[in-house]
Amino acid sequence: MKMAAITASAPGRIDYYAQSLYPSTTTSAAFKRGTGETLPGFPSQYEGERVWTGSKWLDPNLEKSYIVQIDKDDLLEVENALRHFQGLNVPPGLLSRDTFPLPKGLSHRLRKVSQDCYNGRGFAIVRGISPDRFTDEENVLVFGGISSYIAPTRGFQDVHRELVTCHVLSEDMRPGSKEQNLRPAFTNGRLAFHTDVGDILALHTLGVSDTGGETMIASACQIYNEMAESRHDLIQELAQNWAFFHSQDYYTDGTPLLTNAPGDKLVFQFSRLPITGFRSQGANPTLPPPSEKRLEAMAKVEELAWKHAFPLPREPGDMAYINNLCLMHARSAFDVDEEGNPLPSKRHLVKLMLQDPELAWELPQHLGWYLERVYGPNQEDGGRTEKWQLSVKDESLPDGRIWAGSGALSNG
Repeated sequence: MKMAAITASAPGRIDYYAQSLYPSTTTSAAFKRGTGETLPGFPSQYEGERVWTGSKWLDPNLEKSYIVQIDKDDLLEVENALRHFQGLNVPPGLLSRDTFPLPKGLSHRLRKVSQDCYNGRGFAIVRGISPDRFTDEENVLVFGGISSYIAPTRGFQDVHRELVTCHVLSEDMRPGSKEQNLRPAFTNGRLAFHTDVGDILALHTLGVSDTGGETMIASACQIYNEMAESRHDLIQELAQNWAFFHSQDYYTDGTPLLTNAPGDKLVFQFSRLPITGFRSQGANPTLPPPSEKRLEAMAKVEELAWKHAFPLPREPGDMAYINNLCLMHARSAFDVDEEGNPLPSKRHLVKLMLQDPELAWELPQHLGWYLERVYGPNQEDGGRTEKWQLSVKDESLPDGRIWAGSGALSNG
């Protein structure tokens, strides 16, 4: 299927969508791996449940291991918890296990999701809550209430450090979209593999696309192991300081993409967006042009991530929880015509970035900015206040709804 209509970039710029980002294979031809060579401070190979290939999870017999099924009795308890919260007449920022009370059995099953994310395979799905059962606003409240059992601390997702919700839907066909400098997440196009900013990426599916739009996940440990075995030079490049944030926000110049957290826990924070830019908006002009080795490392990450990717099963109402520290995610293009032009789409996800203080990994000092930026206080007195968008509807705007992802920190 042709993708030209939604992948064009300005002349002379690196194409965000390009599978191959480097102009030649000279570095590949010249590289020879040294015997027993390892990256200082890292194991030669990672082991454990976080190391997997997508083909493993395609076995339908394994679905029960990563899907928490909400049955009819559970659903009644969830609805009772919602009504209890609504009866308190308090803002969404006060959603918690106390204000959204669920019985011990269901609570225990939801707590296990956090264990799976931090200490197990790195992902899980909560299934069985149909969006048709609730209003738009109630669906977001239910998502927040259930998530409080999995990882109770919510992260800020916008440049102003106040918004904890993000509605992910395409703005490609909306009037004025060209002037909005859309991020890849808010188009019908493919998303390259990347990570966002936070411990656990939570996605609530409110609407499903007619074609495409699968959320793909890949084990960074698997990618590391394969690169460490065959392209140690590229692993060394990824361990250097890279800029992470896009020019619309700010960027750091002192953050390695690869970190080995205590306990041999790989933290891989990566996005090609700061280097490639997207559509009419180029890369941060203060950054030097990327070296051929850096482009090759980016291309290799993309290649291996798609090679080992797992498309998350999806049904309306699914709540997916993904360890954003050690799993990468992407998305296939969706609802486009034969020429790659965007079509109207029902795909609609709500995103939260979560942390579980009980299970959160100990991160090295150079990632302290990350913890403070996402989960730290946003008030002068050391407190936190949260802004929620319970719906995309907004009667104060000309066409009656918000711009999805407005002011978002990292989406693509």
